[in-house]
Formats: sequence, C-alpha cells, structure tokens
Amino acid sequence: MTTQNPIPGSVRITEEERLLIARGAELSARAEHSAVASSFLSPRQQRILFDSAVREKRAGQIFFWGGCLGAARRMAVYLPAWILSFAEDPLPVSLSQLFTQEREAYYLDLLTAAGMEEAADPCVDNPYDMLPEKLEKICEEGLLSPFVHPLLLEGSGFRALSHRDWLGSLMSLGIKREILGDIVVWDDFHAVLFCQTKGAAYLISELKKAGRDTVAASPCRLPRGFVPRQQYVPIRGTVASPRADGVVRALCNVSREDAAALILRGMVEINYDPAEETDRHIEPGDILSVRGYGKFQIDEIGQPTSRGRLHLIAKKYQ
Repeated sequence: MTTQNPIPGSVRITEEERLLIARGAELSARAEHSAVASSFLSPRQQRILFDSAVREKRAGQIFFWGGCLGAARRMAVYLPAWILSFAEDPLPVSLSQLFTQEREAYYLDLLTAAGMEEAADPCVDNPYDMLPEKLEKICEEGLLSPFVHPLLLEGSGFRALSHRDWLGSLMSLGIKREILGDIVVWDDFHAVLFCQTKGAAYLISELKKAGRDTVAASPCRLPRGFVPRQQYVPIRGTVASPRADGVVRALCNVSREDAAALILRGMVEINYDPAEETDRHIEPGDILSVRGYGKFQIDEIGQPTSRGRLHLIAKKYQ
C-alpha cells in the first residue's frame, strides 16, 4: 500500500515508511542531551529518513553507523547539539553523501574530538590478513558501543559456511532482522556480525549451529579502518541507450519486455528508490537492485560501438 508522499519531489512511500519518518522525528527530538539510535535500517529506509531530515534542515544531526566503514545496514544515530558543536567545519549535506565513507569518517572524527570515541587504531594495511583468533575479544567503549556490537562468528572448521548459512542460523533463533546489521564473511569458517548491543548476549548464548556445523559467537574488536570485503561478478554488454529497461535487460539477461515488466511491477530499485519509469536515465555509479536477480553497480555507460550501441560495464554483488 502506498500513500501520498509527505516529502515533495521524492518517490511514493508506504504507510510503514511514513511511520518510519515519524519515528525518526521522535528520536531527533529525544536527542537533546544524549545520542539515541534507531534499529538497523535497510539502505532504502536510510534514504527515506535522510531525505526527510534534509527537508527539515536537521540532517547534520544524523550519523548513520553500522559498526564499520561502508556497512550497508546501518542505524540512524541522532546526536545532540553539544556534540555537533565540536565540528571544526560544517558538513555539507546532500543525499549523494549519505552512503560515502567520507561522511562516516567525518562523524567518527567529530565523536573523537568530543571525547566520545577512541582515536583511530594504528593503521592496518589489510585487516583480512589478521587471523581471527588474534582479534581482541573485548567490547569497544564509547558513545557507539551501547548501540552496535561486533561479534566474531566461528565455525568448527568441519564445513565451509556462507553468508546464507550464517544468516539462516541467526534468523532461526527467532530474532527480528532489525536487530542484525551486516554479516561480513571473513573466510570459510569465520564471519563478523554487527548486531544491536541489547541482543548480543542472547546471540552469544544461543548461536550454536550453522549449516550443520557447530559454531560459537564471541565479542570482538576490529580496526577502526576496517571495511567489509565485497566480491563481485563483472558484467560487460551493450545497450541502445541508458534507459532503465534496457540496462535491466542487459544486467539480468531478459527481454526488453520482461525488463519493463519488472520495473512496472515495482521489482526494481535504483539507488534504493523504487524505479517507476522504464525510460529513467541510468548513470555510472547507480546501484540497481532487481528482485530475484540481484544487486548491481553501474561502472560505465558510454563509448559507442561501431554499430552505435553503448558499452555497459557493471558488476554484480555476490
């Protein structure tokens, strides 16, 4: 069900998303003296909250944080004015900055200046070279620790465990998805889970099985510069134009008619907003999510071929 959009110039929102905006306004008002945070949000929900806050001229108050730089599922952390007063330079606010690591780093530096977070850990060239057992099994202290808690998930080494195995085992415990942030697969037998702090003790106690293997969860601390490793499948093709239906056709290997049908049925998101028009212009950097087919990032559209078509270079998230 959709309803009239309270945010002019944006896509239509559902009644559930309208309630999300109201909840964001409530959290913003509560952050008078101390920070407050939402549950974990999808990128689409983050866009909606941020779009609303931009129009109400309070977007600088929101810090989206998922436990590490570049996390996809993040909480909206609302900061009080006294913390924002430590900013040396004002933060330019625009929707394009919402998902950048620069914006996250800005707020981490701000919290450090306010004495609410520790300074950055010593540089680690490649955190994935660190053996999981060498991660410090301690809880990080600071303003963010009451909200987001990292857990090291460890298998017995008997079976290789995928993201799907870990997520399935967590959901089988009967917890809500909003309690869980990203699951970063470290190797075949280890992963890092970002979860709400209030649910960490339950997960440590109850997570015992995943993918028919015996597993365990324990607190851990990651280097501040840790970034989730993402694997992709490269995609190359050609399109007649940058229209959304043509790009979806090339990415999903379906007919132009089927691609248009996917868009019109609300199964395609562009930059986490539902695509509503088949002729929408797609640009490099855009992220397309097609239900049933996956998530894609557009790297390049251009460089015409000898037949007048345009080269398409993209990648599919694994």
